[in-house]
Amino acid sequence: MSSLFAALITAVMLLPAMAAAEAPKHGDTMTDEMGIEFIYIGPGKFVMGTPETEPGRYPDEVQHEVEISKGFWLAKYETTFKQYDEFCKKTGNSKANDRGWGRGDMPVIHVKWHDAQMYLKWLSKKTGSKYRLPTEAEWEYAARAGTTTAFSWGDNPNDFPDYAWNSTNADKKSHPVGQKKPNPWGLYDMHGNVWEWTCSFYNEDFEGDEQRCSDVKSNENRSVRGGAWYFFPKGLRSGDRRVYHPRYRLPYIGFRIVREQ
Repeated sequence: MSSLFAALITAVMLLPAMAAAEAPKHGDTMTDEMGIEFIYIGPGKFVMGTPETEPGRYPDEVQHEVEISKGFWLAKYETTFKQYDEFCKKTGNSKANDRGWGRGDMPVIHVKWHDAQMYLKWLSKKTGSKYRLPTEAEWEYAARAGTTTAFSWGDNPNDFPDYAWNSTNADKKSHPVGQKKPNPWGLYDMHGNVWEWTCSFYNEDFEGDEQRCSDVKSNENRSVRGGAWYFFPKGLRSGDRRVYHPRYRLPYIGFRIVREQ
């Protein structure tokens, strides 16, 4: 056997091992071509929804086990004006209204669901990777970060000043991303600051819609998660669910993105 042939055989045999070694692990970090920071969220099972004894619970938070079968890269921060303005500059789309609160590292607001989809389509085309919004199940899985308490740090809403912008400390406006403590998986502002669009239809009874992305062309209601600057702490629980029409542009709704593995 020639040395060249032997080397080729060895290289082929090493390919699976190399691929396995390069596979991301839960908690890995990555910065993409656009400078957006991501954390890898590995697959797993969790109980979605809330127990009937949880203060502030709503009837649409029925507990059920969900399996996240495929890992995904979730943005460490909510999408900012700086990131969204770059998209607007390159495409000619209208910039979102910041209400005079500032742009830069502020979470983008006044973006309807379809605006987020245009941004994601542009990102995907520009980088060659697939970007999307998280499903409702992926969002709650990441927000809980392995916890079963009302908030990712525990059950005490009095701890909110350290973790989230809300009605008690936000001075009636949003704030730059990443100023509060992250959740146990290193994700910032999963509670408070701005609501975040998910890619899922809102279904009061779940029925599997929470585990898939909706038809992009549909105008049916979508789920939003995480609470916002104007909400009381009890409304920012990990399992709290809200519903908005995808054409709404509001000063308390933004989004966070997923880059598929």
